[in-house]
Amino acid sequence: MELSGQDDLVRPCRIKGILHAHSRWTDGAHSLASMVETAREIGLEYLGISDHFLSSAHQEGMDIDAAAVQLAEIQRLRDLYPDFDLLQGIEIDANPDGGLPLADDVLGRFDYVIVAFPENGGYDPDTFTGQVAQVARQPRVTILSRPLGDLMLRKENGVLDMETVLHAAAEGRTVIEVTANPTGNKLDWSNCHLAQELGVLMAISPDAHRAARLVDFRHGAELAREAGLRCSSVLNTFSSEELREYLNNS
Repeated sequence: MELSGQDDLVRPCRIKGILHAHSRWTDGAHSLASMVETAREIGLEYLGISDHFLSSAHQEGMDIDAAAVQLAEIQRLRDLYPDFDLLQGIEIDANPDGGLPLADDVLGRFDYVIVAFPENGGYDPDTFTGQVAQVARQPRVTILSRPLGDLMLRKENGVLDMETVLHAAAEGRTVIEVTANPTGNKLDWSNCHLAQELGVLMAISPDAHRAARLVDFRHGAELAREAGLRCSSVLNTFSSEELREYLNNS
């Protein structure tokens, strides 16, 4: 039965999985196996491992060969836990000109692609909005990550026109990651409300770099509920099957 009104507001028990987490393959503290075991223990249906691809900002990142070896480990864990879905994502840093560092056929090897804009990435504030919008329209991009998730929740960010970016995300069917810091200042959810109005999906994510931090999604879900966000606007309220269908059709 379709939910409406208060029944459809996000709450922690409606989050089915996490799509932004890191392991010891790059800068995470714990092994893939530990991350999976913890995700299962806290009741999740799936976990997306999105370790960094090699870049100037992430010199510990994986190259293509390492990603292939990681995929073999992921498959072993899938076989070990057939009731749990483990996805292989990748987090890449956008180029300063708004392009991507990997070709489409390489990006297509991953279940999904997160694009980040590092604070030291050399982006020009005068052209940053156009570059982010360009990335948001690219078919291989699944999720826009930090710092966009932080900028979504700031009253004023001074460097990014979020309305332009959200319209581009709607065109490209690109998800915006919402990062909610438990120790942060009071948050302004107006850009998230605009995303919801435009039909732009959001992903509530802890960006976990250690197993214990996976549970932080609960705090983000509580804040999203207080802000009035609906489950239908949050990608990781999708079941594993629904998520796979969405990713295959994006």
